[in-house]
Amino acid sequence: MSQQSPDEQSLAEINQSLYEDGLTDGLPVIPPTDERVDEMLRGTDKPRDHVLGDLGNNENVITVEQLASNAVMAGCLPTYMPVLEAGIRALADPDSNSIQFSVSTGSWAYQWVVNGPVREALDIETSSGAFGPSFHANQTIPRALGIAYRNTAKIYPGEKDMGVMGNPFKFSFLAGENQDASPWEPYHVTNGYDEEDSTISLSGPNGWVQWFPDENNAENVLRNMIENTPTSMRASSGEDLNATITHFFNPYNAEELEKEDLSKQEVKEYLVENSYRTLDGYEEPRDDTGKVPPRQTQQYADTDAINIIAVGGPGRVNAIAGTSIGGPVTKKIEFPDNWDALLDEYALEENWVPTEGFYD
Repeated sequence: MSQQSPDEQSLAEINQSLYEDGLTDGLPVIPPTDERVDEMLRGTDKPRDHVLGDLGNNENVITVEQLASNAVMAGCLPTYMPVLEAGIRALADPDSNSIQFSVSTGSWAYQWVVNGPVREALDIETSSGAFGPSFHANQTIPRALGIAYRNTAKIYPGEKDMGVMGNPFKFSFLAGENQDASPWEPYHVTNGYDEEDSTISLSGPNGWVQWFPDENNAENVLRNMIENTPTSMRASSGEDLNATITHFFNPYNAEELEKEDLSKQEVKEYLVENSYRTLDGYEEPRDDTGKVPPRQTQQYADTDAINIIAVGGPGRVNAIAGTSIGGPVTKKIEFPDNWDALLDEYALEENWVPTEGFYD
């Protein structure tokens, strides 16, 4: 770092210094001054030195203050801290397998889904373009979590992060579930939480495919779910490692399935029962009857390896994310005592810009 104080350094100089020290994700950041970190810490009741968990494979602890500093750099607001803390707890959960999809050659990403009332409170987008740009919370929350993991576990390309191609979704891959438009129970309810709970869920996929059905009816939607899943995506659950696939449904196609009285569980069962793939090059001796045994395997081995989540707005485009070699894990979001007052202070208005003074 330069010997100049933050007040004497220009924004460009600070960004260059942080970048050279390997503390950014390559994009410009907001300098984490003491004042900004103090303001970010208003979003939590926990003390600065409270340890949220260990990240990486060397017991690298991350404290609330360290998270707040990374959150400032990513452009978050103090109201995002409860979501960020829950996200760190998800990354620190051994069941998330986060270290594996952070360093693997397969270039896995961090996939986040937010459920519950916090989506509306923080304007986390659930409808049109939810996974895309333009939405402050959707972009800065996952960015902060990614930078925090990188800086805490010291994950650098070519050293620990051995992703051959890299993955652009490591910048941001977060949406809220469109619960209001979904005909099914919300994802967090499926996983044992109450509907009024706010949660964040983590998976680690390395692929993303968008598709739309040949015809807008239940039969074609189900068939196209299988046909549009790449052969490289395989789903099976197990005690040692889950290999899961997530189907993101737009509300329209979800409604068409629900009209046929198909629950999420029945959709999963269809995938398991009908997702047989030919094993090219596989040879098996003929049996006593002279017949060759089937040369097929199930792409979806069991229903526990399939996630179904409603995301998106008008239109009949769906998406598949997988295979995830981590999680999924879901964490409940806990709010500080001053939550309502802080929300009012940072309330979004038409033509919103960050609260005056916070980024100055």
